[in-house]
Amino acid sequence: KKTRTHVVQTDENIRAGLHSNDELKIPRSLVIRRGKCESELIELVTDMRKLMLPYTALKFKEDATNRKVTLSHYANSLSGPMGVTHILALSQKSSKITLRVGRTPAGPTLSFRVKRFTLGRQIRSVQRRPFDSARAFESPPIVVTNNFGDATAAPHVKLMRITFQNMFPAINVGTVRLADCKRVVLFNFIRRDAESEKERRQSTTGGGDNGENDAEDEEVEIRHYAIRAKPVGVDRKVRRIVESKLPNLSNLNDIAEYITGESPALAKPGDMSDSEAEDETSHVVLPSKYRGKGNNPSQKSALKLVEIGPRLRLKLYKVERALASGDVMYHAYVHKTPSEVAALKSRKDGEVALKKRRREEQEANVARKKAAKDDKRVARDGRRKERE
Repeated sequence: KKTRTHVVQTDENIRAGLHSNDELKIPRSLVIRRGKCESELIELVTDMRKLMLPYTALKFKEDATNRKVTLSHYANSLSGPMGVTHILALSQKSSKITLRVGRTPAGPTLSFRVKRFTLGRQIRSVQRRPFDSARAFESPPIVVTNNFGDATAAPHVKLMRITFQNMFPAINVGTVRLADCKRVVLFNFIRRDAESEKERRQSTTGGGDNGENDAEDEEVEIRHYAIRAKPVGVDRKVRRIVESKLPNLSNLNDIAEYITGESPALAKPGDMSDSEAEDETSHVVLPSKYRGKGNNPSQKSALKLVEIGPRLRLKLYKVERALASGDVMYHAYVHKTPSEVAALKSRKDGEVALKKRRREEQEANVARKKAAKDDKRVARDGRRKERE
């Protein structure tokens, strides 16, 4: 028997509602590839998804070969049910790689040319102590935007900075937990003089450059780091024991021989020296417990950034007002006068109106043919009944 006809507003329900409202404010991303791509670009898509964790679809299966599935299709089908706010689409055409970052559902869309990139496995292969921990991707990274300027910066530079910041959840300094700060994503804006860069290229290559390279005076570099903390203020050998990195003590009579280093059995090539220089500016006093052995509250530890990849160098060449469509708000290589922009807008509006009119005519023709077919069937059925 039904005894309750409405939901009682208890404290648990109120807290659940507030939690859901906070969840709705979290940006969620979708990284996809479009068209035929090399194997390295497919691996770059996987690395980009790891960079955007945890609020992204890590194992999303896209239909990359179906060109009819546009970014608008992804936005319309996923922005509502899954709360996707940003779409990052990688595509390859001959030797050029393009990255488009779109804000769903109405834009804008930033189109970047990927000048060069380095995969995560390539970075780890040259590191002496590569970082490999799945727990680092359980919380969103800290976003650092460098050299993007202040309020006097160009509009497209401001838009880039705002877009990069809004792709990740905002961090409240007053409520954030130290244990959740595990990764850092750096967006570094690089400016250089186009004329001096052109002269440098001509002196090194002995020839001229095309017009596209002459305009490449602004680029964005993306770097992905993991935060590693180690206790300081103790002997290195003691720190190894604290970090549970137990050495081989089979040739020693006492652990004191290992601490003092008096035993000749410890004289091995490649042993770390106590006189290794350490950066004092990286030493901080931890306010709470941090991951890693020995990183306890009120303990001084040394912070170090370990690159985990990927690494990208991007060049912004176009900004569109809508999602992969609409007016071109900025273009790095094509510059139009206001009259040319107005003429182009009027032509586009005419094409949209013509397309709409043709669609309406087609729908009217389909409805007329369907009605004629129905009338024909009704007349045939009437004649059959008369014969019977």
